[in-house]
Amino acid sequence: FVGFVVNLVLTQAQAIRAATLAAVAHVTDDDDRLAIRVLYDPWAKGKHEVGEVYTAQGQVWECFNAYDNSVYPDIAPGNSAWFTFNRPLHGKSKETAMPFVPVQGAHDMHRAGEYMIYTDGQIYRCKQDTAYSPKDYAQAWEVVE
Repeated sequence: FVGFVVNLVLTQAQAIRAATLAAVAHVTDDDDRLAIRVLYDPWAKGKHEVGEVYTAQGQVWECFNAYDNSVYPDIAPGNSAWFTFNRPLHGKSKETAMPFVPVQGAHDMHRAGEYMIYTDGQIYRCKQDTAYSPKDYAQAWEVVE
């Protein structure tokens, strides 16, 4: 009987997980994705498709260039190749602000109205599109109280 109950619970948990993943797949706005960030799985080695969202190094990422990490092991969080295939999501509110990640290109630059937590621990709002940090181009940012 115990085995039956365990299997039933696992089956229910699997169904809930499948339904959650199906619902999350339809969320496309960065701010909405960040609001539900706890639902995304951590990044794992293997094949990744464009549009896939996962967490790594305290950040939420979207794959914008498909890759297979088993073929190219250097594409991993913390390695420079990571940024050629993945972009950090940027929040549009204080509640969805994520840690600052230096911009690597046009695909991940900060846009006016986005928020982030800078290395000084303060939350900043981007006042104009920029590829620079508050330290490097202060006029593009304002501290949010």
